[in-house]
Amino acid sequence: MRSAAIHEPPVPWKAGGAAPGGALRAAPQPVAVMIGQLAQGGSERQLYLFLAHCDRSRWAPTLYVSGTLGIWEAPIRALGVPIVLLTGNPAAKLLRLRAAVRRQRPGAFFSWSSYTNVFALALLGLGVHRVGSYRNSLFADLPRRGRSAWAWASRAALSTVVCNSRETLEAFPAGAHPARRAVYVPNGVDPIPAEQAQAWRASWRARLGIAPDQILVVGVGRLTPQKCFSRFIEVVAGVSRSVPVQAVIAGDDLGCRGALEAAAQRQGLGASLRLIGSVPDARALICAADIFLLTSDHEGMPNVVLEAMAAGVPCVSTPVNAVGDILRHGETGLLGSFDAHDLAGCVEVLARNPALRRRMGTAARAHVEREHDPARLAQALWRLCEPEAAHPAR
Repeated sequence: MRSAAIHEPPVPWKAGGAAPGGALRAAPQPVAVMIGQLAQGGSERQLYLFLAHCDRSRWAPTLYVSGTLGIWEAPIRALGVPIVLLTGNPAAKLLRLRAAVRRQRPGAFFSWSSYTNVFALALLGLGVHRVGSYRNSLFADLPRRGRSAWAWASRAALSTVVCNSRETLEAFPAGAHPARRAVYVPNGVDPIPAEQAQAWRASWRARLGIAPDQILVVGVGRLTPQKCFSRFIEVVAGVSRSVPVQAVIAGDDLGCRGALEAAAQRQGLGASLRLIGSVPDARALICAADIFLLTSDHEGMPNVVLEAMAAGVPCVSTPVNAVGDILRHGETGLLGSFDAHDLAGCVEVLARNPALRRRMGTAARAHVEREHDPARLAQALWRLCEPEAAHPAR
């Protein structure tokens, strides 16, 4: 396997015009893109950036959704990208995708997640280059029941595999498919201008009633076991015994809120910790934070950490997959263990030292601006749809 080198693409021909020498320029190549849902989430934001930075003179994407539509439907339609919702039972969805691809005749199929990689099986025999993605810790987001079968199905029909962390790339089964290659392309993040960050900070702190001298710790993510916000609550409780802090958790409740509220009550946190549900733009809330805290058990490349870094907010994180690619301990943030006491020590260090918070926040912003430009990284992904990508060098 080899990592994808990211190079600037050549200037494309525009559809319908004349190429140098008088030849007709090629029409945009149809590409079938696949995702499970369009609800609020980091993976969906990455998909939007991928589509927003598409060179429409070269590519004509159609987005297929296997589950539900949601908050990202309108922004993606505003880009002029058609969206097709596949309905019916799993077998019917596979057949509907195959029929649609036969009509569309795309040069490439691009699955955005491990569980939609399975749909590549429906395209065997159609001559379509099939790109799959792993945006979590390898197979960790696949169903637990029958996971080995799911893992096989998620990679069996792929020509190219995209991993957004080096750890996942290295863990991907080697030698399983001699014609397949695996490549590493990290996530991108939009820069947040300093003036916008300050405006969002002032707005959200006023809304939450957080005084300028109070330390605010923020966590963002769906309320699921993977995100382990119970650990977040334990960390905040540990810090609060020596340093007064306020804390906010934002995210859709997928069944954990009641247990989290009970945990906060047992820890005696009272009004110092609030669960505020989903917010329209998590980046605005993150800008209000003095410290961003990630307590997940596993991740791919956590978008919320990138967004906090883009806002100049120092981060404390568990050592989840790929976070070591973006957080340099002691320089752009603090990496703790999965132990709540250890994480609380990291948060306390930042809570007590405003100069350190400013230094780390500045270094973090510079890192993501240099390494995670969304336009450049989207171009690297679109290059995987090129005809020659279907036949990588051995």
